[in-house]
Amino acid sequence: MLTRPTTDQILLDLRNELLTTIDGAVESPPVKIAIQMMENVLRNCAERAAHEIAWMREESDAMVDYAREVARALPGNPAIDAALGAFDSGRSESLHLDDVSATYSLAGHCFSAALEHSVAQNHTALHLKARSILDLRLEHENRIKGEWSFVGRA
Repeated sequence: MLTRPTTDQILLDLRNELLTTIDGAVESPPVKIAIQMMENVLRNCAERAAHEIAWMREESDAMVDYAREVARALPGNPAIDAALGAFDSGRSESLHLDDVSATYSLAGHCFSAALEHSVAQNHTALHLKARSILDLRLEHENRIKGEWSFVGRA
């Protein structure tokens, strides 16, 4: 019986079973490579499952805050105003993955419009702030990838 039946734990248990039970019983090199590939995917999915909703909420907040800052500093951009309006009317506080993902998409439109406008206006400080938000996204993506490697290739 699982004492912690979270999605990440289920995936990690499956990964462990794959490595300890199945991999040891396999002799075929192509099948061993397939097992290693599956192990990579399971580990990455476990990391994502453990944090995905929190990361999307964190990034959404940062993207929308940035868009609002750009709208205050460089007012009157219809694309930013429209994106923020769509976000404000369409966002959800639900923690269901589909709802968080839809809110994240709306936040991404806000960020995109704001970044485009700040770059077009040559606003260096706002451009650099946007890069820090992209760095946060990259940090999350790197945690998902973990020790990703090309299995079976030297």
